[in-house]
Amino acid sequence: MAPARIGAQQGFSLLEAIVALVILAGSCMALFAWINGSLVQLQRAELYVEAGPAIASAAQYLKTVDLTQRPEGTFQSGRVTVDWTAKPIELDVSRPAAYGGSNFLLSLFQVSLTAHTPDRSLPSLQTRIVNYRLKPGLPDPNDGL
Repeated sequence: MAPARIGAQQGFSLLEAIVALVILAGSCMALFAWINGSLVQLQRAELYVEAGPAIASAAQYLKTVDLTQRPEGTFQSGRVTVDWTAKPIELDVSRPAAYGGSNFLLSLFQVSLTAHTPDRSLPSLQTRIVNYRLKPGLPDPNDGL
């Protein structure tokens, strides 16, 4: 019969179990961080999807607003709010009558649009918008309609 070995190890030691648990915990933390990052990106993508039509509608709306009288304001579309600020680049420009002038004064504005929901905000979007108005002293062409 073979002599029994004294102190022969059977199973895992405490150190091996701790190392295995640390590796498992680290990999679980990395997995949850990746899932959290994916959820944050998904929320941001949802905001971009919602904000696209709202920004397009706000830009169309701003074509009807006299930006000299109202250089800043807010446009609401569903959950998305679009804030705008307009700064004039050229004000009340018209072609001289000698060159086939116009009955309208044109103004060019640099407009900053910022879309946001109650919990998130998107970076500003810069665009330019042209406003026009009838020259003072001319009859309104819509009066006869």
